[in-house]
Order: sequence, then structure tokens, then C-alpha cells
Amino acid sequence: MKLLSVIVLGNEYYLNSNDNIELLFFKGGNLEKFIETNATGKYILIINPEDNISENFFDIIINKCNENFDSCLLNYHLEYDIKKDMKELNDLFELKHKPYRNSYIWSFIFEKNKLLQVMKLPNNNEFDEQINNIFTNCTYLNEAIIYHKPYRNSYFYATPYIDVKPTKYFKNVIYVGNFCNGQFNGYISWLNNLGRIFGEKYQITILYDNLNEPVKESFKKYFHVEQYSSYYNYICNRLLVTYSTYYYPKNIVCTDENFMFIHGNTADYKNARDFKDDIYTKYFGVSKIAADKAKGYYPTKEIDYVINPIKIDNELVKPHLKLVTAQRNDPIKRADRIELIASILDEENIPYTWNLFMDSVEHRVVGGLVYRESTSNPLPYINDADYYVQLSDSEAFCYSVVEALCLNTKVVVTPLECYDELNVKDGENATILPFDIFEPENKEKLRAVILKMYQEKDKKINYRFNSDLYKKYNDIFTK
Repeated sequence: MKLLSVIVLGNEYYLNSNDNIELLFFKGGNLEKFIETNATGKYILIINPEDNISENFFDIIINKCNENFDSCLLNYHLEYDIKKDMKELNDLFELKHKPYRNSYIWSFIFEKNKLLQVMKLPNNNEFDEQINNIFTNCTYLNEAIIYHKPYRNSYFYATPYIDVKPTKYFKNVIYVGNFCNGQFNGYISWLNNLGRIFGEKYQITILYDNLNEPVKESFKKYFHVEQYSSYYNYICNRLLVTYSTYYYPKNIVCTDENFMFIHGNTADYKNARDFKDDIYTKYFGVSKIAADKAKGYYPTKEIDYVINPIKIDNELVKPHLKLVTAQRNDPIKRADRIELIASILDEENIPYTWNLFMDSVEHRVVGGLVYRESTSNPLPYINDADYYVQLSDSEAFCYSVVEALCLNTKVVVTPLECYDELNVKDGENATILPFDIFEPENKEKLRAVILKMYQEKDKKINYRFNSDLYKKYNDIFTK
């Protein structure tokens, strides 16, 4: 029986001859069965063949193995760039002298029988308590150092009963969790503005738990966007987290810096809580006041601030279309045609406000449609509108259409005979929509007309009402 079984994750490894050590090569499969069948050592050490180790590494470990312990945590460093910046990972992985659920198995020496006990445990709510009952005599070995190269290998991660997890590497990661799963949200504005300014210059990945499709598509313009999965280990140079997701998953490891961004005035929140664990390199408020009001709530005395970036996406700055309709709530007035046009405006992402003044309607807002109780004076709204819209099946004389034209507001109407004598001209002061254009099969024709209206919304008209039409009133009152 050997004192130590060294299990190599691969096919090759050079080790000086040592009577106390046996060298085994694990090439995949069931690790528990492999150890139980092949390892004869009292202790188990798992090695990645491409890692570097400190001088006299195995001599130091063998001396340690002459003591009795359940597990021994080794001094574990990350060698991200072999020429620079070697950084300890003890704090990043939150490794402890006692192995626990999220320990990295190759950073420990395990007593074989204890390790096999852990591997046989079911993964349930009692796992942590059971593993603590198994590992009762744990220690730490500072002199034996492992320098790990994450850019070349996969982490052998999590509990000992998991064999291998694939690893993904990113330069900069912004972990958003669930907090962006909305549409009107300051965090979303923060990220989109970061993307507009820095997205092309730096390699930035958005790692999320849940995002709705519109938000996800907006992020994809500027970032690599990926859904978080516990199946992978993630390694990045730099990690950015917002206080809404203060604790990020343990399988996200940053090698240089991890930053916490504080977006609210912490002291102003009634239920503001203290954050105990100092797991970030640096804390930033998104304004000086945010940084000042965060002091005392986070486990650091130094909270810097960085002003939120902003850059307007000119593609999103579409002219706002203003429409108005004033009519009684009657089926002959065909409010359904209004809703059809509104649906096309929504599909085309055209920003609009359509004030609908109708009697006996509940005041409500549906998208850009604003349903209002009828008013005795809609003229200020008509005067301010790009178009006045009246889509009735029948009109004898539509006052509101003539009022709109007298205010030099263009009109959108159906082809009613009454408009001929009022000098309503399609393409000049009006858009006249034939009745059949509202049929489902003609929706694309209607869409084309609406898009043309939108393009010509700023076109000016100069309408003059024919006052000669009043002559008959003169005759009535003078007879």
C-alpha cells in the first residue's frame, strides 16, 4: 500500500521515482469507481499535468501525509499569464480547510476512504451537513503551491462526485442575473449606454439568468450575450456586478478585478441592509451622491464613484407621431379601424400618441392610444396634431375634419361624398383611405400608406374654407 495516490487528469506526467507514491492516469469516466478500483494510497491527490508546482512539491506533501488528517488544502494560485500577474485563488474560490459543496477537488489532498464516502453521498439538502460529519480533521499546507493555467484547461469543479465540467473563458463579464428582465429599467439603460460607448473597443459578455427578447436583442447590438448555466465554469479577467445581484455564482471566477456598481441611493431605502462579505476588488457608486450614501452598508470604507455613461443611439430617435380623433362612441364611426392602424404603428415601432375623444369611454392608455372622455373643445389637441383622423362609414358634414383643415392640420378620412364639396384633396391636405383597404388581405397596402404618412408628417398645408357656401344662410335670414 502506498502513502499517496497521484491521479493525473490525462495521459502523461513525469514524476521522480518515490516509494511512497503511485501514479495513476484518469482518462475520463466514473472517478469514484476509478479511485475505488485502482488507487491503493492512503491519500488521494488529483493533478492536472499542465499545472506548475512549487519546488519539492511532492516531498513536502509526503512529509505531510505522515500526519493523520481527513483533508488538506493546498496553497492554490492562478497563473493566468505565465509572464505576469500570478494571483492567489484562495479568496476567489472561498476555499476552506474543510471541503464543502463548491470546493475545487484538485486543491485538496483527501484521505481515500473519506473521499469515497463523500462520493457515495446523494446530492440532497443534507449534503453539506453530511460532508461536515465526514471531514472532521482538516488542515492546510501553505508550502505546497499549485500554479494553475485556466486558459488551457477545464476546472475539475464542484463536489467530488462530479467528474468534469467544461470551462468558458471571457475577457470582461457583466453578470446581470434576473434584474434586467423588464423593459423600462435604469440597469438596462446603463448597459446599453456602456455598449454604445465601449462595446466595440472591449470584449464584453453579458451573462444573464433571464432576459426578455426585446432587452436581449438590444444587448446583442453591443455585447456577446449568453445565458448563465451551472453546467459550465466561467473564467474572466474582469467581472462587473450590480448590487441587485450582489452575490454572483461561485462558478464565475475573475482573475484580475471584480467590481460592484451601486445604482441606488442606499441610505434612502427603508429596507436597506448591510452587506457583510467583502468579495469585490472595488465598489463604485454611479454618482458621487450614490457613493456617499452607500458608505456604511458595504464591507469597505472606500467607495469610489463613476458617472453613468450616456450616448444616444440616433437610430432610436424617431420622430413622434401625433394623432387625434374626436367622435361619438357609435359603431358607424368605426373605432376598430383606428385600432388596426395603431397595431401597424406598433409593429413598425413608430412612437405615437393618438388622443381619442369619445363619449362614454373609460379613460385608459393602450400602447400609444389614449382613450379620453369627450370634450367640448378638442381644438388645442387638433392644432397640435400631425393628423386628424376620422374613419367613419358615414358623415353628412364632419365639423372636426373641417376644423382640422382650418387649423392647417392634415386629415385622414374615408372616401365620403361630403368631403368633395369641402375641398378635401387626397395627397394635398388629406390622406383618403378606401373602405376596402381595411380588409385583412389589404393590410400591407394600408401599412405602405401609413409609412408614407409618417414620412410626410411635417408636410405643411394651407387650407381655405369656401365662405361662398354661406350664401344660402344669408337667404334664409333675409327672407
